[in-house]
Amino acid sequence: MRLHRLTTELYRTAAARAVKIAAIVLLTVSFTWVTACTKKNNTSATNAKYPTPSATVTGTQPEDEDETEPALRPEAQSVYQLQKPGQGELCAEFVIEGYGSIFVRLFNDDARKAVENFKTLAESGLYDGVRINRVVEDYMFQAGDKEGLGLSGNSIYGGGFANEISERLHPIRGALCMANLGEDSTNTNQFFFVQTKASVVRGLISPLDNRYHMTLQQYLSEAYKTELTTEQLAQYEIYGGAPWLYGHNTVFGQIYEGYEVMDAIMPSKVTSKLRPNPAIIISKVRVFHYGEK
Repeated sequence: MRLHRLTTELYRTAAARAVKIAAIVLLTVSFTWVTACTKKNNTSATNAKYPTPSATVTGTQPEDEDETEPALRPEAQSVYQLQKPGQGELCAEFVIEGYGSIFVRLFNDDARKAVENFKTLAESGLYDGVRINRVVEDYMFQAGDKEGLGLSGNSIYGGGFANEISERLHPIRGALCMANLGEDSTNTNQFFFVQTKASVVRGLISPLDNRYHMTLQQYLSEAYKTELTTEQLAQYEIYGGAPWLYGHNTVFGQIYEGYEVMDAIMPSKVTSKLRPNPAIIISKVRVFHYGEK
């Protein structure tokens, strides 16, 4: 399994926060699920050459000054991915038992196969009553497996299907992405929400510069083969997200309401396999057209 293991001690004290943030980046750039137990857990030679520094978050960050989610501020409407849904646009509601609802705009024009796959599976009831099968605080939560074990399933296409990468869709905070096995054409039925805040991304800049004399842009390129322009990377520093995933996972949706619900899930107690304990249930996934009942 290409997912780097996180020790339970990582989460026990506030003093371990810097180490935890570093471990987040060490997670594979193509998020995998537990079926990869049959796959070997190999650390790439590139990552050995460029070890991930501990992040240090200093100073007052913009999101601390204003309680409004950066993605929901008026200026965020200039970013295509963060624009509010238009009348009749395809959306989805995730009802999380005991937490509330997360509302997502779906990008049918940019990720047609992923959206059609998700829509069809949701309307079939596959996602109703599923357990969230993995939570990594400051990073993401994953679901979609009917058994809640993170095991691979099937797409509507009879097997895995190819990634759909768009320059205007990125794994920023609040993005809904397809989970895969770290290889193209392995998308099936599982998905995850990116939760990483902007302060986490910005917290990697100084350690990289001071210790490794690299920019974050250089690090992502050399360690993860993730190519981002300065303008693209700036979006992660403003809105948050997991830039190391860009180009490796399909982004097919974006939260437009319910960031606080996502954040409430993240501190949940988890098992050694990162499964919430007690279980967190997605009671219903509803696909609808914005502005329509």
